[in-house]
Amino acid sequence: ALKFLDNKQFIQRTIIGLDIIRLSSQRIRIHGDYHLGQVLITDGDFCILDFEGEPECTIRDRKVKQSPLKDVAGMFRSFHYAVYATIFDKGSKSKLSLEDQFTAGEKYYQAIISVYLNSYIKTAMDNALDIGYMPEINYLLRYHLLEKAVYELGYELNSRPTWVIIPLKGIMQILETEKK
Repeated sequence: ALKFLDNKQFIQRTIIGLDIIRLSSQRIRIHGDYHLGQVLITDGDFCILDFEGEPECTIRDRKVKQSPLKDVAGMFRSFHYAVYATIFDKGSKSKLSLEDQFTAGEKYYQAIISVYLNSYIKTAMDNALDIGYMPEINYLLRYHLLEKAVYELGYELNSRPTWVIIPLKGIMQILETEKK
């Protein structure tokens, strides 16, 4: 939490400083609250649920066209939660040390998001959805990941304080990547 507070100005500048001018990719109506809990697998197919958008946003804001990468970032954060909620589960019977669980969890998370992103980019390209070139994709993903993790931090502080560690861990990982 202290690292988060030490980086407060950097986080604010990053979120407030979204440079829309340098973005040329397509904007569409997005899900807005896309995460693993919104996806069902049925008979080898996927069903996406609950298209009402982020509950804290106004209806007007939910209708605004945005980069589809915002939903990709939402799914990345959901994968992050799945990995770290498992590690922080007090009832976990893992034989690995906590440090080894973090190492394995991070490798697993990176593998999941790599496969997901590569599949997403291929599908977008195959269907003529302009999500931008890699510099724009990376910029938007970093931006939306940070935005989502900061939102999650507020949510966890108000609803599940014992889970605050998960968005804090995500924010720190994003900041470490950003500052490289």
